[in-house]
Amino acid sequence: MHRSNVSKAIILTLLATLGIVLMNTCAKKTSVAHNPVEMMFYRGLFALALLTPWMVVKYGCSAFKTRRVKAHLYRGIVGNVGVGFVFWAYSLLPMADATALLFAAPLFVAMLSPMVLKERVDRYRWMAVAIGFGGILLISRPSGGLLANPASLVGIAAALCMALVDMALRSLGRTDPPVTTVFYFILFGVIISAPYALFFGHRPDMRTLPWMVGIGVFAAFQQVAKTTAFQYAEASLLAPYSFTSIVWAVLTGWLFWRHLPTVTAILGTAVVIGSNLFMLWRER
Repeated sequence: MHRSNVSKAIILTLLATLGIVLMNTCAKKTSVAHNPVEMMFYRGLFALALLTPWMVVKYGCSAFKTRRVKAHLYRGIVGNVGVGFVFWAYSLLPMADATALLFAAPLFVAMLSPMVLKERVDRYRWMAVAIGFGGILLISRPSGGLLANPASLVGIAAALCMALVDMALRSLGRTDPPVTTVFYFILFGVIISAPYALFFGHRPDMRTLPWMVGIGVFAAFQQVAKTTAFQYAEASLLAPYSFTSIVWAVLTGWLFWRHLPTVTAILGTAVVIGSNLFMLWRER
């Protein structure tokens, strides 16, 4: 693996991570007037308007060919339900807290892979999963009133959906190019959310339209950046750089809402990141 390619991959991963945080920032700003289903629909429209021409120019019509319609349908449904939970979590929680809870996704992958993918997980990874979920408890601060205000549970549900999607991508990645998977993922999101958004939802006004456009633009940007990064380096090498999202989340949370993470949230985030890094080290 050439050093310059690794450098390109790292830079693209950092840009993709920033794009994800900016997309979720736009979603949080839009949530004052629109629910997650509406955001999913308009996100898809604006993202496809940018992605489709880029795919045609770069890859031609072959980028849209697939023989695994059912696999894409499963990934599209579960993944877009996860996107809805992500947008919902950001509407309920401070930026840093919601971002930290999403770090639970790799922990769910490690926990579910023996059952779903028939992969072996050694006792060290089980220990990392247990410690990681201890960090999740620090972030969510469970109490007797958690179910009355289940904001943290929404974030954890989003992480679970992301984990299910990650496991589906391991299978799809063996047969279909990443851009094909991205295209159908966003397309199914538009199809699933269209009936509600068109007949029962609200059209964006001039106050929310720029933020809604931002969701789609940053969604397309981060998908292209991430997909290109994986062409230059392995996903396991790039994964630790995705943890920079917590830095951007803290910054945007403070700039727009004057939110700063609590001490327990900082400690919990450090524990979750540490457990994820340990599992990556075990894989390598």
